[in-house]
Amino acid sequence: MIFTQRESELIRRNRPRLVTALLLIVVLFPRGSSGQTVLTVEQAIEQAIGHNRAYLASQQEIEKAKSEVAQARSGALPQISFNADYSRSFIIPKFFLTEGSETMEFQLGFKNNWNAAISLNQPLWQGGKVFAALDIAKTYKKYTEAVADQAKADVAYGAEMRFHSVVLARSELEVVRAAYAAAIENLAVVESLFEKGLVPKYDLLRARVDKANLEPNLLAAESGLKLAEKELKSFLGINLAEPITVTAEKVIATETVAGSLDSLTRAALEGRPEMHQVGYNTEMRKRAIRVAKGGYFPSLNAFSTYSWQSQSDAFSLKENNSRSMTAGLTLSIPIFNGGRTRGEVASRKADYVQARLTARDMEDQVKLQVEQAYDLMVQARKSIETVVGTVAEAEEADRIARLRFESGMGTQLEVLSAQAALTQARNSQAVAEYNYNMARAGLSRAVGQ
Repeated sequence: MIFTQRESELIRRNRPRLVTALLLIVVLFPRGSSGQTVLTVEQAIEQAIGHNRAYLASQQEIEKAKSEVAQARSGALPQISFNADYSRSFIIPKFFLTEGSETMEFQLGFKNNWNAAISLNQPLWQGGKVFAALDIAKTYKKYTEAVADQAKADVAYGAEMRFHSVVLARSELEVVRAAYAAAIENLAVVESLFEKGLVPKYDLLRARVDKANLEPNLLAAESGLKLAEKELKSFLGINLAEPITVTAEKVIATETVAGSLDSLTRAALEGRPEMHQVGYNTEMRKRAIRVAKGGYFPSLNAFSTYSWQSQSDAFSLKENNSRSMTAGLTLSIPIFNGGRTRGEVASRKADYVQARLTARDMEDQVKLQVEQAYDLMVQARKSIETVVGTVAEAEEADRIARLRFESGMGTQLEVLSAQAALTQARNSQAVAEYNYNMARAGLSRAVGQ
């Protein structure tokens, strides 16, 4: 950059003040330190998923569903049980039989009694209820997995939202810092010109007021960044006292939306965990009707029992032993239960209809969410393209206003106006980048990626 003789003279004379201003910025507002935890958005998401209680709880629901599958499967498997008991008779009852003049005494039982039996019961037919219940349990396991997927997606979106909130707060702080440094530099130039009698006192007072007005904004921006970082650390399970630094990729304004609205909608209907949930719920409700209808049909069970017993007055298992074994079938035919089965079937049918309506409602919601997220993504991309050019123009306008003022051709008002416009443009760029990142994350969430 080429400066005029007057500009070079102003820079030379105000160099000590400019150096002092830069040192003040560095001392008052340090930028990071060693030993900090550096996080990318992917690392933040991974950290959140590993520590979020809601997601960890959903994993336990999957384990419970696995146990319910095992319980349902047990209804089709044989039930084998073993029973044994021992009893001691301290007073044994007797009975007497008199024949003629002679009375005979008989002891009823023995002092020690042992019994053991092993039984087997095999369901052969339960009206289709057993296998329908097993199908419900397997479907419920898939349902809990879909719930876990949704919890994971919600946690990932929450982590990404808080991550980009920190990025936005940091960008806003950098914008205010840049404006504050520019105000310090401008004040130094105005003070030098005022000492030479080249500008009125009004310009000096205006420059001081402009600098003072930025100090509360600077403190507020610092506080906002600290709060955003604490909220992110709390969500990720990081100690609030531990310093962190977030690193985000630069937003590319030319990035296009991946896929058309129709293709994204189809992907959402196929991939969203919520759609899987309502699908599994509808399937379970349909299977429940079959379980309820099983009450109309007979049930058939096979059974077998092997038993052993021993009795003796002496404590011995070798005396008075006996064994037995039985096997057979049990048939139970429902005849009348007061309409309970009919009422249960009607209730399960109503649940099934409600589940289908819920599935259709969820389908409409997903379509709407994808369309809204798609529109926000397109708008955010256009905003990025606009603000990038605006910032460049504002920076050039600020440079020209400074040169005009330092050369005596412009006014202090032009400089302050240009600085305010540049600050606004940079703030708009930071907000636009945040909106773009959140729109991109929202579209991924809506599609189910």
